[in-house]
Amino acid sequence: MKLFSLVLCCLLINLAHAAPVDEVRAAGLTWVQGISKGDPDYMVALYDEHAILHGTVSPVVREGHALIREYFAALSSGPTMNFVEPQHIRIFGDVAVNTGNYETKIGNNAPVKLRYSFVYHKVGGKWFIVDHHSSRMPE
Repeated sequence: MKLFSLVLCCLLINLAHAAPVDEVRAAGLTWVQGISKGDPDYMVALYDEHAILHGTVSPVVREGHALIREYFAALSSGPTMNFVEPQHIRIFGDVAVNTGNYETKIGNNAPVKLRYSFVYHKVGGKWFIVDHHSSRMPE
């Protein structure tokens, strides 16, 4: 029992002191998993109330929850999305930037390669997206 308690204590300490890079990576994974749900309210909860979204499939720059929700509600079905490593995560105090590439598949269409930039702000222990740009990879 003592060994179990010691292992559990070490695990909890590691979780409590997760490196900020790991936290940002987890926030990105939450976004990737969330988009396939097709739930605009779930997605909006990942963004700061004053966030800006430069979406892949819309020419409109969307600022704030209402317009960001509109963007995700307009997606016909939840696409599958996967990050392509490496992710370039940089931490600047309570602000983080994650840039790189991902691949998406909507319905029966061929996968599309995209590039992204997420800017996060950490509030109350959670990383919220404050700026998000996504665009097709030039061919």
